[in-house]
Amino acid sequence: MSPLVSIIIPAYNSERYIADTLDSVRSQIVDNYEVIVVDDGSTDNQKSIILNYVKADNRFKYIFQNNKGVSAARNAGYSISKGFYIAFLDADDVWMPDNLGKKINKFKENNFGLVHSNALMIDDKSNEREGIILKGKEGYLLDDLLLWNGTQIPGPSSILVKREVLEEVGLFDENLSTSADQDFFFRVAAKFKIGRVNEITWKYRWHDHNMHKNILLMERDVQYVYRKALKLNLFKTNFFKRKSFSNMYLILAASWVGDGKNYWKGVCYLLKSIATNPLVVIHIIKRIYIRIVSR
Repeated sequence: MSPLVSIIIPAYNSERYIADTLDSVRSQIVDNYEVIVVDDGSTDNQKSIILNYVKADNRFKYIFQNNKGVSAARNAGYSISKGFYIAFLDADDVWMPDNLGKKINKFKENNFGLVHSNALMIDDKSNEREGIILKGKEGYLLDDLLLWNGTQIPGPSSILVKREVLEEVGLFDENLSTSADQDFFFRVAAKFKIGRVNEITWKYRWHDHNMHKNILLMERDVQYVYRKALKLNLFKTNFFKRKSFSNMYLILAASWVGDGKNYWKGVCYLLKSIATNPLVVIHIIKRIYIRIVSR
């Protein structure tokens, strides 16, 4: 009998967190699942930790590949998976016991292609980060995703997706790393309604090795994703396309100034954002005004 859910965990040098992640899977109330941990060419001791779970529980599987990146690892796991639903879980994140159950129940409400839920942010020692909660949205989210209009889907560890959806929209683009989930969400949202469990059912771990902190790689990835979206005709009008690209450049400007500490590149992307859509200046002024007033 095939499992109801296939849980795919790409893991690279994750010995510090992987036990917590796998324990959170074993704590799931829904237990009709298989777990496929894909070791993406790690050099630490994570293999021995993972194999302890494989030996103790025949639902757990371990495969090794030479380092090819997170997208290739997810795709490799999917290639041997058998579940009706597919869940992706990063090797440093943690699920709460009712995570799978609540998302499976959510699918019964509507013909969603993908279901996600809220997340609590924790640090590298599993402490809550001042109660910060990541919340997404429900509905036909493509336009908001393209506009980068806040958080729509908190992250790959949040999602449960039907196998038939993956077969229709395709797997993760192996040219991408930091923005692979963004590209995947674009393609799913272009064809399916997105569901949301309005409860915290998982924890997102924030630490110094999170991929999004590599701004240079993010810069390459997000521009690739938006050019790909253009080729897929995901932008409904030319004005909407310019507005979306402008917002993307604005995000890059903020990233370079904030995490990247490169003010020159930040200014360059700010000017590019304004040149692409001059109306973005109004948005910038509003944000500055709100910050001044809130002080």
